[in-house]
Amino acid sequence: MLKIIVWILVGLAVLLGGVIAFGLIGRRAGETLPIGSVDFSTLPDGEYTGQYRGGRWSNRVRVTVESGRVTEIDVVRDILFPQSEVRRQTLEAIIETQSLEVDAVSGATITAKAYLKAVENALTGAE
Repeated sequence: MLKIIVWILVGLAVLLGGVIAFGLIGRRAGETLPIGSVDFSTLPDGEYTGQYRGGRWSNRVRVTVESGRVTEIDVVRDILFPQSEVRRQTLEAIIETQSLEVDAVSGATITAKAYLKAVENALTGAE
């Protein structure tokens, strides 16, 4: 009986460690993640895919450019934040301002920066 309890405790410790590690992976990098500048008006028409890999903040986006304007941003893959308000606000702000220089949502800086970086990666591939 004691062996079973020990194995259960070991299993719980490993599980807890995994949960903590998953939560921390990408956090430090995300806090200082630089977002570059892209001149949207010079982009050729088309659909471009970009991703950001940063633990639970990882995502992949598809960006549509028409006549030098970003007209649509679809999230193709999102590990942890499907349909979040942060996601909606960040992507709408990019389209509205036609820029990656948008304010991060208060309290969700890393999440917002992860979307911004994925869009940047898509658009720098378009240049």
